[in-house]
Amino acid sequence: MNARSTLAALLLILAAGPPGQAAGQCILANPSFEITGSGGAVFGGWNQFGVVGSVTEASHGLLAARVSGPNAGDWDVSGYWQSMDCEPGEQWEATGRLRHPADKPLTGQCAALVNVEWRDAGGGLIDYESFAVADASSPADEWLDYSVTSAPAPAGTATARYLLGVLQSPDDPSPDVWFDQVTFYSMTPPTIDDLQWNDFPGGRTVEFADRTWRVKGPGYYGPGPSSFCHLPECVWVDAEDRLHLTIKLFGSTWTSTEVVLEEALGYGDYVFTLAGAVDQLDVHAVLGLFLWQYGPCWDPAYLWWNPYNEIDVEISRWGIPGNDIGQFVVQPYDWWSGNLSRFDASFGAEELSSYAFEWLPDRVEFRAWRGGPEDEAPETLIHAWSYSGPHIPRPEQPRVHMNLWQFDGPPATEQEAVVHGFAFTPADGPVGVGEQPELPPFGEVARLFPAAPNPFNPATTIRYELLRDGFAEVAVFDVTGARVRTLVSGLVTAGEHETRWDGRDDTGRRLASGVYLCLLRAGDFRTAQRMVLIK
Repeated sequence: MNARSTLAALLLILAAGPPGQAAGQCILANPSFEITGSGGAVFGGWNQFGVVGSVTEASHGLLAARVSGPNAGDWDVSGYWQSMDCEPGEQWEATGRLRHPADKPLTGQCAALVNVEWRDAGGGLIDYESFAVADASSPADEWLDYSVTSAPAPAGTATARYLLGVLQSPDDPSPDVWFDQVTFYSMTPPTIDDLQWNDFPGGRTVEFADRTWRVKGPGYYGPGPSSFCHLPECVWVDAEDRLHLTIKLFGSTWTSTEVVLEEALGYGDYVFTLAGAVDQLDVHAVLGLFLWQYGPCWDPAYLWWNPYNEIDVEISRWGIPGNDIGQFVVQPYDWWSGNLSRFDASFGAEELSSYAFEWLPDRVEFRAWRGGPEDEAPETLIHAWSYSGPHIPRPEQPRVHMNLWQFDGPPATEQEAVVHGFAFTPADGPVGVGEQPELPPFGEVARLFPAAPNPFNPATTIRYELLRDGFAEVAVFDVTGARVRTLVSGLVTAGEHETRWDGRDDTGRRLASGVYLCLLRAGDFRTAQRMVLIK
């Protein structure tokens, strides 16, 4: 029997297991393995068998799932699995990322497996499909993408089981395979792509910030829930390319408004600029600037792992006049401590203010400052917060949403918010307002290069260049705008220079991990960039 037929025969035997029965669910839980389990389970939401664990070298977030060959002297399998509700005829697409490390690689006839198993209402196996998604020929120490599509589920199917496994051969050493960022979606209509647009039946779009946005409604939807108006008198873009969102009263019905970007942008820096005194919004109004992805179902029981890939900038006092006006949120805000950071500020009637989140695989960095995108600097900073917890959105298809909606009753009067601009910089390009490309252009007299490494521990190097001799200052500020370290201050000759910051303040005290701003000042010219100190 050759290796392929040996594998097929073995999988036929193993497909009847692993033992145990799990009821189906409508959405895959904890698909990036960020929430640890209890009672012996490595990860929340996942069943397991054989030799399994976790690793901290993840493709997304802080953790990935480790599956090891059992190495019991015979053919065997270890793995993680979940069961999804399924009807006969449904097809499924399974995607994810995997890696086998060079110190414990796949060798010989060992393989990384993805199984799709069809089971009846009692958990009994009806049929299965097995896919070898990596083997000894796959490159080690690289994250590899996989995508497999099942055949239609056979008659009698009640659940589809998604299994991530490692096949151990009797003659080869035990391998490790790491899995991360997995998905398992039905391809039977309505697909996950179709579901993104159920709340937008009116078909209206607007052009804003050189992008196309769909307008929500008409209909009664969340958040709120509210009646959403899609008409031009409710949502419009003015002659200055500013987006207007409203809460309006039509007869006895209060309506809210929302737009969503047609394309999903992925990792990167999202910057929203607002115009006017947004702190004067009614206490029952909420202005939201956020990422969100509609799922195949809505179930509050699943909110513990951020199934809808939501992060928010929210401007609201949430019905209480004394509350702070703003908050940064990574959902779920109420299931997990440390997922919300509030701030307060007041603004003039014509003042611009900007709000941003830089979404990266291992963290989200939120900032708010006075002025437009080009004005981000320590002296304009309102608030900053860096999140590296277990609820970082996954790069599936969360899209930018902006809405103005009523919370806990209608406002006293009709409301309007003006979005002055929106900008996005992808994570594989120059990221973040104030940071520069690899060869940044000169300002009036100087330029600042990205700190390297960044994030860093224990130290980073800061390079800068002056066009002519003169006074220059390089200083580090914390997120409150307080100066913590002066690195350079005095006359500096023209040309390239570098200085080193060791993560300490001017007294020599080691600073806490978090986001810091490096400011270069030369004459009247100034620019800043963000640095992340990690421990």
